[in-house]
Amino acid sequence: MGVSAGAGMIHYVLLTRDDLGRSVVDSRVIDVDPTDGLDGPGRVNAGIDVMLSAAREADARVGPIGVAARTTAQRRHLRSRGSGPRRQIRLVAEDEAVVAYLADTGEIDRFSAAVVVDCGDTGMTMYTVDPQNRQITAVERSTVISGRRLDRAIAEGLTADNPALGDSSRTRAGRSELISACRTAKEEIAYGGAGSGGTEGSSVTLPGGSGRVSLTESHVAGAVEPMVREAREVFDRYVADVAARGINPDAVVFVGGLANLPAVREITQGHDFDTVCPSAPELVAATGAALLAGESGPSTARLAFIGGRPQREWLSAMPLAVAGAIIAAALITVYAVSSSFAERQVTEPSPSVDSVPAVATTSEQRSDPVPTTSAPVTRVPDQPVEQTFEQTFEQPTVPQQPVPTPDRDAPGWATTELAPTSPSTGTSTRTLSPYPWPTMPFAPGTTPRIPPDLLPKELLPSSPAPTPPPPDHSATPRAEAPAAPSSSSPVPVPR
Repeated sequence: MGVSAGAGMIHYVLLTRDDLGRSVVDSRVIDVDPTDGLDGPGRVNAGIDVMLSAAREADARVGPIGVAARTTAQRRHLRSRGSGPRRQIRLVAEDEAVVAYLADTGEIDRFSAAVVVDCGDTGMTMYTVDPQNRQITAVERSTVISGRRLDRAIAEGLTADNPALGDSSRTRAGRSELISACRTAKEEIAYGGAGSGGTEGSSVTLPGGSGRVSLTESHVAGAVEPMVREAREVFDRYVADVAARGINPDAVVFVGGLANLPAVREITQGHDFDTVCPSAPELVAATGAALLAGESGPSTARLAFIGGRPQREWLSAMPLAVAGAIIAAALITVYAVSSSFAERQVTEPSPSVDSVPAVATTSEQRSDPVPTTSAPVTRVPDQPVEQTFEQTFEQPTVPQQPVPTPDRDAPGWATTELAPTSPSTGTSTRTLSPYPWPTMPFAPGTTPRIPPDLLPKELLPSSPAPTPPPPDHSATPRAEAPAAPSSSSPVPVPR
């Protein structure tokens, strides 16, 4: 099997040999559509599957598969993992495949050198071949003539002759459909038929299926004529450069899809060259790739693999699962952010120092005065002494609570001292305080007696002397020495 992986069309051939050595070629062609969702290797692989199915129907066994590509970048791209089943192929250069076909058919064996003009879908390639050693030299590329440019020119000519085409091809999609229909009709025309006169042709379907327009050989010749004039100038310059290198070709070989047009072969006008055009010029490269794939020897280094990567569409399970996970994560994030903002809006403000009511730092003083007894005595000479008792009231003084000093070894949080708060004019809060300190019911200078039944036997005193009873302070107070008058105690006036 041979494949010619062109940029515009991909040609496939099944090459078989009969018992007499004659070649039988079964071919297919795939029009490259960039919107089909396939990559380059996957598109080539899909055509190979079609040809293998055809071989199975014919009960034929397929040997090595050769794939021809024009540039090194195209061959490198084909070696990458594309969609479809993984299979082994033989990658060859397009010019080498053409030379292999010409050498196998013997069409240039009688010439000393030949110039090959390959007119394809994206341009024109020219190179010189030595039939004796298959050496290729002086490769030159030009885009003055190409299949895509010709298709656009045919569509413009038909639009000028048929106003209905202009109305239906105003949109980009309609124009693309018209150009594709012109390409298909161009391939179906039988060029150079005896007695045709250029009046028989093919029909072009209008965009949207609104009608059909006839496309004849004369339409194609009129569209390609300006390109042929430019290509003739390029060919003349190429022949002059080859002659300057000491190469004198005596034949021109036309291959490629545009070689079927008789007008294209007029590029060699003005030169005394023999013109060679194979019967199926568009299949030359694919047939040569099949021939090189069947050869054994050093060419085995061109083995490569194609396919093996699954082709996933946008509506398959994996892309949908990934998209669903991304959407779910986005919704969860939005919900979390909105919830945090909502909590911040309803949070109550924290109390500040100014909003806290002042708390009394001292204990509440008792409103009832505490009675105290004083017994000042004044002795008047020659008069009986009279003791006078006067009850006065004295406000008790509250001892100040010692301020604890901060411990330097204590943790920082324990030594933090809050700033004093300013008194508040609001309602104060009552606070329980241990002031005044509770007093013990023991007289000063006495030792409290512990009941013997509360002490352990080991701690009981050894002498059974009884402890003197505590003094009784409830008796009548004794007369004391007169004290110095003070501002707080009034002095009695003698009667």
